[in-house]
Amino acid sequence: MRRALPVLLLALVAGFFLLLGAFAADPVAALRSLGEAGFRASAHVELFRAPDGTLLRAFVAGPLTAARPVVLLHGLGADATYWSLTVRDLRASGRTAIALDAPGSGGSGTPEKPEGLSLPARVAAVEALATALRLDRFDLVGHSLGGATAGLFALARPERVGALVLVDAAGFSPFDPERFALFREITRPRSRDEARLLLDLLFFRKPLPAGGAVVDGLARRFLSPNVQATIDEAGRPNVFLGREESLPRGTVLIWGAEETLFPVGDARAAAARIPGARLFVVSGAGHDVPLEAPEEFRKALAAALGPVPAATPQGPGAGSTR
Repeated sequence: MRRALPVLLLALVAGFFLLLGAFAADPVAALRSLGEAGFRASAHVELFRAPDGTLLRAFVAGPLTAARPVVLLHGLGADATYWSLTVRDLRASGRTAIALDAPGSGGSGTPEKPEGLSLPARVAAVEALATALRLDRFDLVGHSLGGATAGLFALARPERVGALVLVDAAGFSPFDPERFALFREITRPRSRDEARLLLDLLFFRKPLPAGGAVVDGLARRFLSPNVQATIDEAGRPNVFLGREESLPRGTVLIWGAEETLFPVGDARAAAARIPGARLFVVSGAGHDVPLEAPEEFRKALAAALGPVPAATPQGPGAGSTR
């Protein structure tokens, strides 16, 4: 045992410096890896197929017999690990959380055709998830492009959605060709200065220092072919204009007060048109409220979801379809 102790300590030190080196080289990728490791320690993986045959992945934390699991949809350039802190908080409150990797993101496969990265394809992925896991009814939370996905799914399948929570969601801002062209340029960063513009667009209260490694990692993420194709396929922001009254009664919007991508004024206008809507505005946060203000977001999400429902079986159980 005494001989093994130095070896164990050496291994721990080596592991620490390897982790430190990985973080210094690419903090964005390192944080994603840590988030995925956390998921694997507390959740299990479900694999299933989209209607086009693309293999999709979701992390499930908690029993699928929960009355209304919470399905979490990430935005552009992210993956299921975006919700690491939120999944932890939901589990601590007694809820089951399901974080989906959208087509072309995280551990999900890349569709063979570009339209597999479109908004309709993302909505179809949620339907495939619900079918594979045999979810009769669930709460649905979506951030940014994931918010547009969540809202469109709720319009198509209102009987399956309990609470609908849209976080800094795409879909409520008028389409402006010049503004979209500027967004398209910013999301193709060709230098560190341009990558810092992208960082400023996404974050008001930056969760990481805006150093070179951080902006380089962000640029790599956004310049990936899947992200670029997703912007081309799903980039228009006005999918809900004129349809706000059709969204589920009691839809909750959570918005950063300093949001610049989808201004909070657009959220206020949408909340005024959605029957029974509630709007939570988080001070000092921009487009990424769950990362910029995690404690404020936790409280707003808990208020949006309400009390934890009593457990009732969702169905005979879930099985992976490989």
